Amino acid sequence: MKHYDASATAPLLPLDLWMPGTELVRGLPAPLAAWLTEPGLLGERIRAATGAPSGLRVVGERLGFLSGEQQALLESGAASCFMRQVELLGRGRPWVFAETLIPDHTLEHQPWLAELGPSSLGATLAAIAGVTRGPFEFAPLPASHPLAASALERGASKAAVLWARRSWFALYGRRLLVQEVFLPEAIGC
Repeated sequence: MKHYDASATAPLLPLDLWMPGTELVRGLPAPLAAWLTEPGLLGERIRAATGAPSGLRVVGERLGFLSGEQQALLESGAASCFMRQVELLGRGRPWVFAETLIPDHTLEHQPWLAELGPSSLGATLAAIAGVTRGPFEFAPLPASHPLAASALERGASKAAVLWARRSWFALYGRRLLVQEVFLPEAIGC
């Protein structure tokens, strides 16, 4: 098992650095590990932490492309996808940056996924019977990683490394990928 120094100032890892299982998070501070392994809705966890309703801000929606590794994970024969980026807010501040990648073959069967607007994807999926979720994968993302850079774009954070998790969801056999980056100053880690 590899161990990473999350306090390092230089990028340590290549772009594809996701690791399965909870072994990676065992050595992290307990509050951060708890956020990374949270099985429920992050909006609910933010509400519990702040004592106020959580919010959601749509950062962007556009066409995108899956890496070869993402295509395999999502069982997608094509690289094109719909990309949705949002911030989960607590008391008006971003706590989590989330990116959803929806392959074209999933979107063809579930076109409403591109029309969520300010609605929470997690809460919407939780209300649908038969949705399955794949296992979490975790990564310490250097600030230069595209996902971390997107998370840091609008904030004042100067973090060199941001912790993230991802998992796929399947709706009637068609997958989509949710990647979540935890902003350390917000979650207190």
